[in-house]
Amino acid sequence: MTYFTYQFKKILTPFQVDGFLANSILLVPRIIAGFLLAFVYAPVKFGTPWSPKSAELALFEVADWFVLKVNEFGAPFNLMPELFSWSAGFTEAFGGILLVLGLNTRITAFFITTVMAVTIYFREWDDTWSILPTFLFFCIGLFYLGFGSGKYGLDYWYTHRKS
Repeated sequence: MTYFTYQFKKILTPFQVDGFLANSILLVPRIIAGFLLAFVYAPVKFGTPWSPKSAELALFEVADWFVLKVNEFGAPFNLMPELFSWSAGFTEAFGGILLVLGLNTRITAFFITTVMAVTIYFREWDDTWSILPTFLFFCIGLFYLGFGSGKYGLDYWYTHRKS
């Protein structure tokens, strides 16, 4: 086993949790958060095969309103708002799918947490609770950054298979 493969497996190995109930507690929020990111929040701002027709987005296209919103964040985001909004949309859409599958959970959680932290810090807060989903995804990302996918994820299968 090469050094790189060893380190990659070490990152992917989920925290050891035994028991059906404990692993189910790890599974349910991961699936809900991944589903919401990939199929509810991302498709209206990032073109995916399951984006609604009303969004009028081609595959991998970013909504104009989202680019303008990212541009309002200021420097360095206003230097390349298309790139930053594309990477945020991609992270939400395909990071959500990876969360549902429990694949590369810690790495995916890192990127989701980073996107949500940037959004919390730079987004203009209003008098509503509209920032709450962003904060919840940030907290869920931190949780899975530490724990990994648990037994009911592809990370567990990959790290525990016989080589």
